[in-house]
Amino acid sequence: MRLRSPDPFDKPRVLFNYLSHEEDWIEMRACVRWTREIFAQAPFDEYRGDELQPGSSVQSDDAIDAFIKRKVESAYHPCGTCKMGRAGDQMAVTDAETKVIGVDGLHIVDTSIMPRVTTGNLNAPAIMIGEKASDIILGLKPLPASNAPYFKPDNWQTAQR
Repeated sequence: MRLRSPDPFDKPRVLFNYLSHEEDWIEMRACVRWTREIFAQAPFDEYRGDELQPGSSVQSDDAIDAFIKRKVESAYHPCGTCKMGRAGDQMAVTDAETKVIGVDGLHIVDTSIMPRVTTGNLNAPAIMIGEKASDIILGLKPLPASNAPYFKPDNWQTAQR
């Protein structure tokens, strides 16, 4: 996101860069394959019919990519548009306490301060950001740091579990 002009009433220029990195394509293909894997499981036997989209004939990376290009759209949950950074970082919009750099009394408390898009819905991260920022704004002592482990299978790109 960039300013169009010095006029604050001019709409900003927005370029989402959807699917602009190879990793984006790998993850989208994995989603298609994972969905198929889930619905191929026995509990879905009595409910499963023919695959509607992309269709059972769409199997190769190229064919899945073509489907993605035709059908995938944004869920309208952009995030990461207001970089959080340290003092002196010319690209940072907020500091580590969500304060807008150079503006007294203004915090950004939404998913725009996230460094990258999550692999799931933005609801939980948005709640976490709100909770953390409210503690900061109210001057409450932070919770202790945690490096809790999370599950990430080695074969996530093909089997998802």
